[in-house]
Amino acid sequence: MTRPSVLFFGRNPSMMAIVDLQLKEAGITATGYMDEAELKRAIENGEATMLVIGGGVEKEPRERMKALCAEKNVLVLEHWGGPQNLPENINEALS
Repeated sequence: MTRPSVLFFGRNPSMMAIVDLQLKEAGITATGYMDEAELKRAIENGEATMLVIGGGVEKEPRERMKALCAEKNVLVLEHWGGPQNLPENINEALS
């Protein structure tokens, strides 16, 4: 079985680094994006099974990415609970 491709979208560089470490420690391979245009290209290129959107992402980019994910059949997880809960939330959403 192929491991799902998880992308995450956030605004705070420090939080993005923590999320990256937290996911790696849990065995989840993920790629983080702070730039909306780069993220959009990755989704359009079929690189995502799931997009995790962090709490710091503004309403307009959040809505654009959610619409794109709906169009591309990519699961969206809007995460507000802090990085310590994220691996469990991702695994639950993918199961």
